[in-house]
Amino acid sequence: MSLLSKTCALLLTGSLLGAAAPVGTRFLPPSAAPGTATAATTSLSPRLQRVASVIRGDAPRSVYFADLKTGTGFFQHDQQLSSASMIKVFILAKAYDEIRTGNLSREETFVLSKDNVVSGSGDLQYEPLGTKLSLKQVLEAMIVESDNTATNILIDRLGMDAINAYMQGHGYSKSVLRRKMMDYDAIAAGRDNLTSVKDVGLLFKRLYRGQCVSPELDAEMLAIYKKQTDNDKIPAGVPKGTIVAHKTGEVNDVRHDGGIVYTPKGDYVLCIFTTGYCPYSEMAGLSGRIYQAFLGE
Repeated sequence: MSLLSKTCALLLTGSLLGAAAPVGTRFLPPSAAPGTATAATTSLSPRLQRVASVIRGDAPRSVYFADLKTGTGFFQHDQQLSSASMIKVFILAKAYDEIRTGNLSREETFVLSKDNVVSGSGDLQYEPLGTKLSLKQVLEAMIVESDNTATNILIDRLGMDAINAYMQGHGYSKSVLRRKMMDYDAIAAGRDNLTSVKDVGLLFKRLYRGQCVSPELDAEMLAIYKKQTDNDKIPAGVPKGTIVAHKTGEVNDVRHDGGIVYTPKGDYVLCIFTTGYCPYSEMAGLSGRIYQAFLGE
């Protein structure tokens, strides 16, 4: 059994979106031996059978995968987990939806104050109080650097109830925003932010197909995700120079990553949620094996 199997609880799920001829998302039950064919995999193409074998290969390993060309997806578990910073993908989508409707102006600015500056991820906390920030700066900082101060500014501007209504109204049924970033009192009281790999995977599939907010705004969001600076997990397992549009999240023993991997033979969504202080190298290794299976290497 690998170190990942011993130390990590990897949780995975998936759902289909937008394929010309949708194929049902498949549950991959544990097999007696890695690579053993089951009813869930026998109708797949050879390369997707290889991917399915990797996903199922080290029980209790679970990973979310979706081939963005065929729409085929694999999943084992769909559990609601602590989101860590993955909740920020939904805040970004809500902000761009407000831009689309005209309720949020691109010209809007925000001022750093003792009421919105918090510690943790991001560099905005080190800027002088009174610093003026553009909407673009705040949106990009929240994703590219996972900036907690930027996130709290946007939660205040958009409203926690409105963000939750957006998630529920768009099918992200296991995602909920219960607290602002670095709110230790809320965490102690059991009010944590939650999501699932299914929800995150669905959002990235919609972004890829221009079906999240609008084709133009979705392309803008993907450009932000491609600037991600935390690349120790999924991107670390694929060849140098591979484009990965993704978001990570970490809090306590939770380590998550999810997004789109662009390859010469087609693109796919990959989401890996872990607990138990999973080593980055193990997550990267899993990402690499999936990449190799997908490309037939």
